Amino acid sequence: YFRENMLRSAELLDNVDYDIYDAYYVLIPSDHDSAFWQSVYDVAREEGKKKGAYVEMLGSNLSTDYSREELLKIAVASGVDGIILEADDSLPITVHLEEADAKGIPVVTVLEDNSQGIRKSFVGVSNYNLGREYGKQVLSIQDKEVKDVLVLMNAGTTDTSQNIIFSGIQETLAEQEAEGEKSDIQVRTKAVEMQGAFDAEESVRNILMEETLPDVIICLDEISTSCAYQAVVDYNMVGQIDIIGYYDSETILKAIERNVLRSTISIDTAELGRFCVEALDEYRKNGYVSEYFSVGTNLITSENVKDYLGEEEK
Repeated sequence: YFRENMLRSAELLDNVDYDIYDAYYVLIPSDHDSAFWQSVYDVAREEGKKKGAYVEMLGSNLSTDYSREELLKIAVASGVDGIILEADDSLPITVHLEEADAKGIPVVTVLEDNSQGIRKSFVGVSNYNLGREYGKQVLSIQDKEVKDVLVLMNAGTTDTSQNIIFSGIQETLAEQEAEGEKSDIQVRTKAVEMQGAFDAEESVRNILMEETLPDVIICLDEISTSCAYQAVVDYNMVGQIDIIGYYDSETILKAIERNVLRSTISIDTAELGRFCVEALDEYRKNGYVSEYFSVGTNLITSENVKDYLGEEEK
């Protein structure tokens, strides 16, 4: 019975069409379930097909939830042809990057970098310019006096990217204060647990239960943006707190259309996914690649949100 089944399976497999690839790349993000990273992966996968490379988001659709460090270790041990990694400066990540380099596996870091410089290239945005854009959005608020700005930061982030964004915000506001405009704006931070959507939601709700509410909340990622939006709706605080968000999911875009969110800054996920594959492909072919690929950003407000909602529907 077993032999007959094996023979029948072999006959069925003979009739299956296969795609043959020259390379195997893996994408390892911090949250493979987020809409942001799914969008990046979709573009990277299609770009990989054009270049003869199979791209997989490692860790998705598994019964076990592996950490980013464990997935990186698996990728290195598997001897993949290239790794796309949302990195950080933690010791386990650095150690596995050194192992990948020793085995000749090129690594491209995306959005978050590793300061040790072991990777071959970094694809992302200028965090300082991102902070300045957030600061400009605070200054654009004309319908009320802004005194207190709260920046929500990921408590689990170990690199300096969030601090650079915060510096950009502070310097932009300080420049206006020097010119005598919108002075005395206090900017503070709050660490938010991002281990899961529930943790982030609880952290944001606790902030809204404080006696002193901020005039503006700045969110640096998709999860905190969605949680802040939902919290102000649940607590009937729409209009009391202005939220400046991150990313352009359908939920976030509809929140802007309903004037719950003032604006959001969207990173071009198509460029992000495409540049990652291009960087790996270029390194494998030539043995060298540019150390930095700059990705564009878009500011979405109530004035242009319909254009982006139209794209989401398509």
